[in-house]
Amino acid sequence: MRNLTIPPNFLLPGTIVNAPMKGWFGLTRHFAIVTDKRGADGLPIVVANARASGGPAEELWTKFTEGQPHERAYYPSKLSPEQVLYNAYGMFGTRYNLVSWNCEHFVNACHGLRPTSRQVTGGLALAAVVGSLAIAAARR
Repeated sequence: MRNLTIPPNFLLPGTIVNAPMKGWFGLTRHFAIVTDKRGADGLPIVVANARASGGPAEELWTKFTEGQPHERAYYPSKLSPEQVLYNAYGMFGTRYNLVSWNCEHFVNACHGLRPTSRQVTGGLALAAVVGSLAIAAARR
């Protein structure tokens, strides 16, 4: 099965999208929720939880993607788009935290799912393995 990218103009409100983050060697993704609003360029406005904004905020599509093509678009819950957006805007005022409240935690919570981040979990697991190897090597 091929992974086809849906053009931004065809994404429905409430859809989760992700794009590669510049400066992270292609290892991390930025997540956001597509809104029912459009920017002056006709592209969707998204709601994302980012360090730069300090918490959830609206972003223009081009700022969100940083000029990169988005990689994935999915709708993981049975909530209506209106409820997903209501949840997203209701979380404005919360504070960004890389480990406990990042963009991935945010989009999951918007869909009524457990706010988790596979990227954080994977990063912590990798850090634990590297740390264990460094301690073992130091004991030799």
